[in-house]
Amino acid sequence: MKRDEARSRLTAIREDRMWTQGRLAEEAGVSPTTVSGIESGRISRPQFGTIKKLARALGVDPRELLSTRGIEGRGMAFSLTWAMSSREEEFEDGLEGAEIGDLHTLSRELGEEQERLRRLYGEARGAEQRRLIKGRIRDVAAQYGSVEASIAHHPDEVLREERSSEE
Repeated sequence: MKRDEARSRLTAIREDRMWTQGRLAEEAGVSPTTVSGIESGRISRPQFGTIKKLARALGVDPRELLSTRGIEGRGMAFSLTWAMSSREEEFEDGLEGAEIGDLHTLSRELGEEQERLRRLYGEARGAEQRRLIKGRIRDVAAQYGSVEASIAHHPDEVLREERSSEE
C-alpha cells in the first residue's frame, strides 16, 4: 500500500467521525502535531505504538490504518471506508472491476451514510460544522450516483436482462 493511501485512510476515518485532528490527538493521547504530521506526510513512518493509539481512539483495527482491507485474490473490499478514503480515480477504477453484489452492498452503505449525515446536519450546532457536513453529504451523494450508474451498466445485469427476455 502506498503511504499516501494510509494517510488518506486515517484522514477519512477521522473525518467520518466528524473529528478534528485535535480531537483525535486528545482521544488517542498523542500530540496534535503527530496527527497533523501523519496526515500531511511529514511523518512518513509513524511508530506502531502511535498507530495503535490512533486506531483505538477511532475504534478500528490498527491494520485498517496500515493496509488495504479485503485484498483477497479478487481485489479490494468495497466498503464505505474504502469509498470515503479512496481518491476519485481509484474509486472509479474500483467500480469498473467490481462485482454486482459488491456494488449493491456499497450502494446500500452509501445511502445509509447519506441519511446519517442529513440527520447530523439537522442537529449541527454552528456554521462550521454545518459546512463540513454539507460537504460530506455532497461527496457521498456523488459516490452514490457513481455506484448506481455502475450498477445500471454492469455486465452481469445486462446478461441477466437478456436471459430473462429470451425466456
